[in-house]
Amino acid sequence: MCGIVGYVGNRSAVDILIKGLTRLEYRGYDSAGVAFFKNNRVEIKKSEGKLENVEKLLRTFSAESLASHCGIGHTRWATHGKPTTQNAHPHRAGHVVLVHNGIIENYQDIKKELISRGHLPISETDSELFGFLVLEEMDRGLGLVEAVRKSFAKLQGQCSVVVISEKEPDRVVGVRNGSPMVAAEDPEGGGLLASDAQPILDITRDVYFLEHGDMVVAEKTGLKFFSLETGKQVQRKSTHLDWSVEKMEKQGYAHFMLKEIYEQPTALIDTLNSFLDRAKTEAFPFMPQPAVEIIRQAKEITLVACGTSWHAALLGKYWLEKWARIPVNVELASEFRYRNPVLNPGAVLLGVTQSGETADTLAVIRDMRKTGVPTLGITNVRGSTISREADSVFYTSAGPEIGVAATKTFMTQMLGFLLLTGYLAKIRGVAPPEKITALFDDVIRLPHVLSSCLSPDSTLNLEIQKCAKALSRAKGFFFIGRGFSYPLALEGALKLKEIAYIHAEGYAAGELKHGPIAMIDEQMVLVVLAPRDSWRDKTISNLEEVKARGATILGIGADSDIQLKSLCHEWIPIPEGDAKKFDESLLPFLLTPVIQLLSYHLAVLKGTDVDKPRNLAKSVTVE
Repeated sequence: MCGIVGYVGNRSAVDILIKGLTRLEYRGYDSAGVAFFKNNRVEIKKSEGKLENVEKLLRTFSAESLASHCGIGHTRWATHGKPTTQNAHPHRAGHVVLVHNGIIENYQDIKKELISRGHLPISETDSELFGFLVLEEMDRGLGLVEAVRKSFAKLQGQCSVVVISEKEPDRVVGVRNGSPMVAAEDPEGGGLLASDAQPILDITRDVYFLEHGDMVVAEKTGLKFFSLETGKQVQRKSTHLDWSVEKMEKQGYAHFMLKEIYEQPTALIDTLNSFLDRAKTEAFPFMPQPAVEIIRQAKEITLVACGTSWHAALLGKYWLEKWARIPVNVELASEFRYRNPVLNPGAVLLGVTQSGETADTLAVIRDMRKTGVPTLGITNVRGSTISREADSVFYTSAGPEIGVAATKTFMTQMLGFLLLTGYLAKIRGVAPPEKITALFDDVIRLPHVLSSCLSPDSTLNLEIQKCAKALSRAKGFFFIGRGFSYPLALEGALKLKEIAYIHAEGYAAGELKHGPIAMIDEQMVLVVLAPRDSWRDKTISNLEEVKARGATILGIGADSDIQLKSLCHEWIPIPEGDAKKFDESLLPFLLTPVIQLLSYHLAVLKGTDVDKPRNLAKSVTVE
């Protein structure tokens, strides 16, 4: 969602704001702006469209004019009001200037009250209204910090704000209430606030993840934290991040998404090392941690997630039920939270979220904890909200993911579920030890096998590029698969919709004849995921039914599968090599980069903005 940066200190605020907002572009936005002190007055420059439009406006200032040491910046993803310059942030209300992330649910009531008191909002946003509330409180004699606190108590909804005032230069006040916010102290003096850690890593890797209901005040002397409810000062501990600035650069790749696809073998190795005690020689030797103790007691597991994380959870269900013989339910968080679900005694709820900030998933965890159900999380971001909301968390180690469409975070979530599967199968004694050991050996080899076939000049990539070019004019795509390939059919269709804006559907192959087959004609592409697994023969039967109705067939299967290749118009072979001896449970890891690269190359041919697809945000922090 929206990106926020605030700074006060001894460095150039404008430089930090622009660089920080650039780091946040991956979140998705349609307007941008900055506000900075100039001769004790706040100057605002903002524009619809990309951040470069704001940079052009700043070029009209002299270097001396831009030598500000305090300011705030914002990239807006439109909710209330069109994506125009007028609706772009920052917003001014007299001497108060603010940026805002999230939704003020009672904004209509607040707007009526403000207008009745003589205020005249000029934008269509809910955000601007908060500035008038703060202005009124300061006009009554309150200082900025207490005025922000008292005004925020009048809001309903999940949101965060960062505020400055011309009456109190060199002070930035932030509030976190749902929408994420992090803070850090500048080693050269001062403090930074941001929506997430990326804008901060150039200056320090020690960050504070604000808790729900926190206020932070940044001054040249550093940071202070307060309770939003009581106004009393509180202590917060910093988190050291291992993410490097270099990992957030494209390093010669055309897009972050492409770079992150090729980083997946390394991400798998890092996640293996974060889950497992590699000093032990046994299979699936989990590091001792509270999350392990909770999951091992589970008699039933309910997985809740959204989007790509939901697809990873579906794969988790297949693996956990096959190997660990434990009942697993997979739920869309946005549906589960508004039902009246029944969880059996001994159930554990596990929320899956790449960012650790997904609003619907967090809401489910909060609700379940109130009922006494043990809650766990799987996330890629240490210190994120889920680490405080859930009883305990498993961390994947994909590193920073800049492309909006998830790639390496999906892959590491898959690995997390497979590792949990092996561990639970072992301690529950429901699978032969030799099979568990063989599965573990395959998992350890997986990153190396994947690395050998995943590179820009690999045969696999060239084959995918060729197929993308041949199919780029298709009106739509159906992805089909069975078993482990079914969640990947859903993910393949989602990726194509996300970044190439092509109509795509994912189906369990056996469901085609129950309606979707009516859509098949010569302009439709059927993408068949049919590796050599237990479901392969049934999938090919479905393929032949569709081929008879004129569809163009793109087959994805083992490179030795001559029969499958003969049935297809286009063909992408999965290099087997050492993977021939893999258990079929690991085949999704070989299929995943194929569907990712197919979507990527089709998007490039369409000329879309691959890393920042329209209407999408990296972290969905509002309902």
